[in-house]
Amino acid sequence: MYLLRKTTAVLLALLVSIAGFAGIASASDSKKVSVDVTTNYTTLVPGQSVLVSVKISNIPSGRNGLHSGKVVLSYDENVFTTEGNIRFDDDLGKYIWRDDTFFIPSKSFETTDYRIENPYPEDSNPADGRQEVVLSISALNNKTINSTTNEAFASFFLTVKKEAKTQDTLINIISKGTMLEDTAGNLVQGYGTTSAHLLVGAPKRIEIVRGTLPPTSNLFKLSINSGVELNALAVFDNGDTAYVTELSSWETTDPKVIKAPVQGNIQAIGLGKASVTATLGSVTGKHDVAVYPANAPELIEQEVVHVIITRIPNERSFAVATVVQVNVNGKTAEPGRLSDGTVYVSLRSVSKLLGVDVGYDSTKKAPMIDGKTVTHFYTFSGVSYIMARDISSLLGAEVKWDEKKTTLTIEASVRKK
Repeated sequence: MYLLRKTTAVLLALLVSIAGFAGIASASDSKKVSVDVTTNYTTLVPGQSVLVSVKISNIPSGRNGLHSGKVVLSYDENVFTTEGNIRFDDDLGKYIWRDDTFFIPSKSFETTDYRIENPYPEDSNPADGRQEVVLSISALNNKTINSTTNEAFASFFLTVKKEAKTQDTLINIISKGTMLEDTAGNLVQGYGTTSAHLLVGAPKRIEIVRGTLPPTSNLFKLSINSGVELNALAVFDNGDTAYVTELSSWETTDPKVIKAPVQGNIQAIGLGKASVTATLGSVTGKHDVAVYPANAPELIEQEVVHVIITRIPNERSFAVATVVQVNVNGKTAEPGRLSDGTVYVSLRSVSKLLGVDVGYDSTKKAPMIDGKTVTHFYTFSGVSYIMARDISSLLGAEVKWDEKKTTLTIEASVRKK
């Protein structure tokens, strides 16, 4: 199955430079063509999926431009599995990545000027303990492959095996089978590569945190009938941390005080104390919660702005959500997404076109606008998004939604720097 056009899917590659991806290593010579592999995480737990992206950079323009590329990746088959990510294609007579687990992460490459095939698995050496993935791109209509946008041309999912042991692993480009061809039909020689280094394994502990605030041993205090979002923060031996909220199983020690948590969201339904636990494999985190009557003296403390970070519940479904064109004062912003009836836009992309500086609160790990922390935002692979309906209150702009054209129009006076 060949794809002449495919819905753009991976927001991270649309909203930030691919150079910002995690897991890049072994940088090649900046003066020569480079084939690069990146991932959206550097640390993974068993059962977790990782998004692997491939780009070709430093491509010369003009008569010596790049016409096509076939790229072969290699990964440790003892660490990763393709189960659930591939299907057998009767027309091609081979397994390929399913359409919902393979994406073209850039509008630059989703046009009819490019032909990008679904990746397919190979095993060039059954005895080496590694598997390969083959990806390809070709330019059509007398066009060339352009790397000026510095974007990946393809992304796909791999899944960590549930029985994978703690270890460092590498996803890399291999020269055998990888071929780059210029517009004259000549093979490009001496290209460079970058690889993705990852740590896979169980965390040494799990901290239950409120929103994205730092871990604390202090009691979480709630008023009756209120709720709060908690996250499970995995801490690894090398100092890395990762939110594993959706991968963890949540419980309460007293369901009469705290309603059984759903992906970290708890609801106080009775007075008293209870503990909330999050378990991932053999590792369990625990935190105590107290529920008081409304306006109880125990709840009267110095005001603290708690950052609430709402994760996209299903990264895969969000990745293939409907693309939304976003126009800001007549200029095109990075595309947004329409998921479950809600439009999401890149906070930084829209703010930039409005002349609004977006900062970062390193303590609360949240974006800032005009020196104030944004308390409600959404995250996908490390990128901050807001709902379209919050644009007016956050950025002071007027928003218009055209459902038929799936276009969001944002209008406001641009601030002078």
